[in-house]
This record gives sequence, C-alpha cells and structure tokens, in this order.
Amino acid sequence: MMQNEEFAKQLIEFILTSQDVVREPRVYANQVTYAFSDKLVEPEDETLFPPMRLHVVRLQPNFVQKNQKLLNQLFEQTKDTNPQGYQDVWLTSSHLTDRGLYLVEYSFE
Repeated sequence: MMQNEEFAKQLIEFILTSQDVVREPRVYANQVTYAFSDKLVEPEDETLFPPMRLHVVRLQPNFVQKNQKLLNQLFEQTKDTNPQGYQDVWLTSSHLTDRGLYLVEYSFE
C-alpha cells in the first residue's frame, strides 16, 4: 500500500510535466518506465526509492479512481490496445545510486 497518496499524485504530475524526465524504451505493451536525476525529487519516504533494489506496490483502487485523469495520461503512453483499459496500476521504483537516477515504472492491468 502506498503510504503517501499525495506524494504518489505529485510524482505522476512531475513525470508528466518535467522536461528532465526521460521515458525509457518500452519492454512490455502495458507498462511505461521513466528515469530522472535523484537531485530533482526529494521523496518523503525512502522506502519508495530503495537503493539498488526494486520497490513494487499496487496503487489502491480508490487512488486509481480519484486520479484516473492523470493515470490515463500515463496509460496513453503505453502500447496497450485493450479497449477495456485497465483496472489495476502497479508502481515499481528504485534508486539507481550508481547512476544518480530514480527509476519509476507504471504497469497497467
């Protein structure tokens, strides 16, 4: 469970609006991955960006519902052709300390 939904929303807004965020090449049709400097964002909870490890969390259904407009902007960047869209959103994140980057991936199911 995401401890701070407000930070989760701010993270999505940052990804969608910052020119310093790089979208990584797609690996799967239903996911989109981003990378950005670890100097650009100061997470409130270090567990969201564990050093050199992955943190995976399913976004709560009420968060997905409340933030559907923002999440749809991310979903539109996938190559998912499912006309039903998505029900679940998974957030995977990591702090790549050796590269000075935060990695954020959204998967839509």
